[in-house]
Amino acid sequence: MPRTSARTVMLGVFWFLLSVAVWNGFFDLYVSRGAREYLQLQAEFELGRGPAPVMSEVMARASRDGVRGASMWAAVVLAAGWVTVAAGAAGKRVRA
Repeated sequence: MPRTSARTVMLGVFWFLLSVAVWNGFFDLYVSRGAREYLQLQAEFELGRGPAPVMSEVMARASRDGVRGASMWAAVVLAAGWVTVAAGAAGKRVRA
C-alpha cells in the first residue's frame, strides 16, 4: 500500500479549508441578499404597494437558500480540489 506524502495531505487540507471559506462567502451573500429583500419589501409596504413583510420569514428563506447554495458550491470546490490532488498523487506514483 503506497504511503500518502505530506505534500498530498497538505494539499487536501488546503482544498478543504478553501471549501469552508467558499461556503462562508456564499452563505453570507445569500443572507445579505435576504436582508436587502426585507428592506425592499418594507419600503414597498410603506408606500402602500404590498403587504407587511415578516423579517423572520424572509431571513429563514434566505438562510435556507444560503445553506443549499453554499453547500453546492463548497462541494464543487472540494471535489475539484481533491480530484486534482488525487490525480497528482497518481501521476507521481506512475512516474516513480
